[in-house]
Amino acid sequence: MSSTRKRTSRSLMALGAAVSLAAVAACGTSGPGGGGSDDGDGGGDGGGAQTLNLWHLSSMSTVPDAVQRFEDANPGWTVNLTEAPNDQYKTKLRVALGTDTGPDVFHNWGGSDLVEYEASGLILPLDDLLESGDLAGAFTDAVLEQGQVDGTQYGLATAVEASMVWYNTEIFDELGLVPPTTWDEFLEVIEATKAAGLIPIAMANSTQWPGSQWWSELVALSCGPDFWATLGSDSPAIPLDDPCVVTANEKIVELVEAGAFNQGFNGLDYDTGESRQLFWSGQAAMNHMGNWTLPSAQDEAPEMLDKLDFFLVPAWEGAVGTGDMMTGGLSPVYSVAATTAAPDMAKELVRYLVDAQAAADIATVGRIPVYQGTEISDPLGAKVSEAINAAPALAPWPDHVLAPEWTTAMLQATQGLFGLTLSPEDAATQLQAAYEQVQQ
Repeated sequence: MSSTRKRTSRSLMALGAAVSLAAVAACGTSGPGGGGSDDGDGGGDGGGAQTLNLWHLSSMSTVPDAVQRFEDANPGWTVNLTEAPNDQYKTKLRVALGTDTGPDVFHNWGGSDLVEYEASGLILPLDDLLESGDLAGAFTDAVLEQGQVDGTQYGLATAVEASMVWYNTEIFDELGLVPPTTWDEFLEVIEATKAAGLIPIAMANSTQWPGSQWWSELVALSCGPDFWATLGSDSPAIPLDDPCVVTANEKIVELVEAGAFNQGFNGLDYDTGESRQLFWSGQAAMNHMGNWTLPSAQDEAPEMLDKLDFFLVPAWEGAVGTGDMMTGGLSPVYSVAATTAAPDMAKELVRYLVDAQAAADIATVGRIPVYQGTEISDPLGAKVSEAINAAPALAPWPDHVLAPEWTTAMLQATQGLFGLTLSPEDAATQLQAAYEQVQQ
């Protein structure tokens, strides 16, 4: 196995601890974007207009506030913001990083992303940011590890995210339903909402990653935490064609055949809101998605906040995992591109993106900050934090931590499962074959 793959493995095995400790750091007891502009030239030589280019996801609504604080503290410096939805962002970053048209500072997901960037010489170390000032001691070691490659800090995280099943409490009350705690109860809820003329679970999977979140969660439940804890190592405890993986694949097929999702979901786009609107409008009773559902509701459907709650995907008899396990990761992680003409100021911008004020700001929009001691006053945000903190294990979202070549195969296979074009057994065989090829 190459040194790059070994570094990826270490990142993967550390993720469960990182997410858990991040939740501890963020949990408070008191109760917790706009359009992009034209790209600037980046950097500056000490005279005239001096600019930095910051790239981020359009869902990160508090970024402009951090940028404003940076500009106020550094007269003469301007930050040009470039934003995009999830998949568009990934494509744009893949093409531009390391070029003159790329960012100085950019959002990423840590883990294997940073391993690849470091191996290609595309990012700069950030260790000096942690040596003094307000960032010294601000993050747990486990959180910091997710931004490291071979012990060097290349990224700093702001929040922890996890997925769950969000539900409309009004619909559940009207139908006399309660959050399920077993798989059979989950199927009963699906049947009851369908019988009422509703879409049980809103789904949009054209970009494939929403389906992969279902898959990683079901595999963790079926196989237990050892699956994700060792998958990237030289000797995985459980291969991808293990019977427990086949069982997880079968659960996806079971959901589809039970009519759990809206028609045509494999062709709908989450990033443009096609599944969220089904949920916000009351056409769908549930939506399986990350805790960024809270800021989405604040922005798109504030009337939903009073009738929004969640439960975790329940386990079934024979599953090794338990229903309090979750799937998650750290995001956003901010890094500095090696091509920046102003590395010191780019690092200073990162400081403003991850400092105590940034953490307090993101807590107000339903995200769970990793800056230690940040209070989460929003009751539903606090409930998310408590669930993450209580989880005995958190499986990583696979496209955030494994090699891109394997991730592509995984995304295609999971979409095939949801589309009923790939059998559970064939999907497991294909995934194992792709994994072995990448790990060579």
